[in-house]
Amino acid sequence: ESDALYPIRENGLWGYMNRVGEVVITPQWKTALNFSGDTAIVSLNELPLNGTWYRTGHCDGLVDRQGRYVIEPAPNQDIEEYGYAYRVRVYDDANEDIEGFYDKASGFYQPPVPEYKFVMLWGEDGKGPIAVENSDGLTGYVDRATGETVIPFRYTGDSDDVFFYGGYARPADEIIVEDAVGHELAMGSHMYLIDTQGSEITFDNCITPQSHVYNGCFVYSMSIPEDGTTLPKDEEEEDEEPYDGDLYLGNGEKIVPPYYLVDSVTGEKTEYPDFESSWGEEAAVGWGIAKIDGAILSGPDTSLWYIWEPDWEDMLCVLSNDDLCGHMDLTGRVIVPPKYRIDKGGAIPYYYFRNGYAVIDDLGENWRETERYVIIDMEGNEVFSRSAVADSFSLDRFPQVLENGLIWYIENGLYGLMKVSPEGVEYLTEPRYESHIGGVFDTEDFEDRIDFAEGLHPVRMDGLWGYINEQAEMVIQPVWDKASSFRDGLALVEKDGKMAYIDHEGAIVWEEKKT
Repeated sequence: ESDALYPIRENGLWGYMNRVGEVVITPQWKTALNFSGDTAIVSLNELPLNGTWYRTGHCDGLVDRQGRYVIEPAPNQDIEEYGYAYRVRVYDDANEDIEGFYDKASGFYQPPVPEYKFVMLWGEDGKGPIAVENSDGLTGYVDRATGETVIPFRYTGDSDDVFFYGGYARPADEIIVEDAVGHELAMGSHMYLIDTQGSEITFDNCITPQSHVYNGCFVYSMSIPEDGTTLPKDEEEEDEEPYDGDLYLGNGEKIVPPYYLVDSVTGEKTEYPDFESSWGEEAAVGWGIAKIDGAILSGPDTSLWYIWEPDWEDMLCVLSNDDLCGHMDLTGRVIVPPKYRIDKGGAIPYYYFRNGYAVIDDLGENWRETERYVIIDMEGNEVFSRSAVADSFSLDRFPQVLENGLIWYIENGLYGLMKVSPEGVEYLTEPRYESHIGGVFDTEDFEDRIDFAEGLHPVRMDGLWGYINEQAEMVIQPVWDKASSFRDGLALVEKDGKMAYIDHEGAIVWEEKKT
């Protein structure tokens, strides 16, 4: 951006300069973060450099490009940026957490109010109403440009996926079942898909939505009808629940029918006559892909343990009951049958496709001897495979093939670069760099900014930072104590405690002055 603004520090206070190094907003804050469009978070207190997580006692505000307050700083006020809005959180006089929001597109600001306990902004696409949990623990939706309630506060379930994406949201209702004497027998959630008017999308085949809607499709699960298909009941569980014509809890207390469905808000009970039929053999659960009109594209497949939400390439990572990983597309076409043994306790986005490739840590039959790293293309072809045992080899912390085909690898603790193509992988450098993730402020962005921003990337050698290009050539020599990615033509660096901005040639555009 030709009119980009950059945070600068003078005598311990932060303000902003333009691209040629002229101060345009006088340094006056203890912290100033990057602009996101026309606004930026500032604070009268110092913020931790590794992110903008909730900070009790902070005094954050929001400014425009002229340095005017859009939201005035206030004691115990914390502002967090999300893709399309900011969440504003404060402690009220009773020392309770209350929240509000600022929508970037409309410029509407809803100050924190006692009725709003949790504003949920992650994952949204900025096109639907905003999900809010109120003081009664109920979720509803408010218009992002007016703050008016557009979908009543009625959803009781605990769900991380209540935000709108692609025109639909996935809230939930909590299900509680008790017996006649108040034993809590089951808890769960009934999941919905709703449109922006709050209308529920119903399905005749009893499928349960398990993801948001992407290009008209979503992941579902369903219990398999009684056709002889069951999963084996845990033998130890059977020992804990002796059966002599009655049913018992694990602690030996007798379960007393009839059964009741309990309203999680009012506590009102209604008889639930079918609950007893769910005891005994556990029903099988099948997973698959469906369209928003309820048409089944794949499944239900009972051999799968889970199907994750679509990735950047509209591919889905699937995991079998025996911890084998594979992939399918949104039509249900299996790209890679589950065959890579993984640690399902790890971060599954690790196995997502991006820029045409997925990177998989395949443990094999005996991970101490058989673990390897695999890169596959979108047809499931392995374009790279190497043992993780030899040379202590790995593919970075959250490995991705970048847009330019590059990927970082680690060998014996040092980083190098490889280039991936349909023909295979070319090693551009031997392992020589001590690190490629670093920064001087706002470093929470770095996990999302490990690409070659503007064709350059910071690397550390012999304790100092420089920059390489996409051919792994050192174009800015390693002379800096700290370095961050380029943004709008400049990169923030630091030497001997003094910050500076440099251009693509390494020339200093602005340097911190201390008096």
